Amino acid sequence: MTLAHPLRGQALAAVVLIVWVAGAAYCHGYERLLKGAHEWPGSFLWSAVAVLPWLALFEWSKTPAGDRFGARPWQLLLALLATAAALILLQAAADAIAGNTGRPVALNLWRRLPPLGIGVVLILWARGVRSARAAAARNEADSGPANLAQIASSIDWIAAADNYIELQIGKRTLIRRMTMQAAERELASFDFVRIHRRYLVNRRRIEAVAGTNGDRRVRIAGSELPIGRRYASRLNA
Repeated sequence: MTLAHPLRGQALAAVVLIVWVAGAAYCHGYERLLKGAHEWPGSFLWSAVAVLPWLALFEWSKTPAGDRFGARPWQLLLALLATAAALILLQAAADAIAGNTGRPVALNLWRRLPPLGIGVVLILWARGVRSARAAAARNEADSGPANLAQIASSIDWIAAADNYIELQIGKRTLIRRMTMQAAERELASFDFVRIHRRYLVNRRRIEAVAGTNGDRRVRIAGSELPIGRRYASRLNA
């Protein structure tokens, strides 16, 4: 799993911590140069409310829903501007509560430009990486058998990808033009189970099931895949 795909578990926690500390260091350096002040607690608070939401937006943009929403440039721009506006209003409310009413609006806008620009670059980069990998996988000369049953034992899981399915076999991803329903029928007798509208997994490759009822995940081949509510009973069976 790479930064171009949604992060989960320890990887997500590590990235959140790194971004939070980096944002606090930026704010602390800014305040020190501007006022000569050492305000680490305030810097960490600022990073939590002014930087981490951009990370949340970036991670959401990599989910299937976020990817579809950001497919249109105007919708992606709308999401970015809405995030920036919300953070400016939050900053204004915090300033009003603290009695710092003299902070210029232009300054708040200016301080949002770096994370806004970084957010645009990261979202476009992640989309580009995923698109390039999908295109490369589709163009890959697949010499394997067309019948999924012949390679069922080597498949870790299958993911839906528009009019295709992605077969995850170790570190290799193969693309087939087939619906998820057809793949599920073909592999019905090979102990594959549908855990999500997008994922069909090899039950024999499941390493663990983690999380609570509202956020259960299957750990398989070093990755974690979500369990949809409507498919949970199939996994339990």
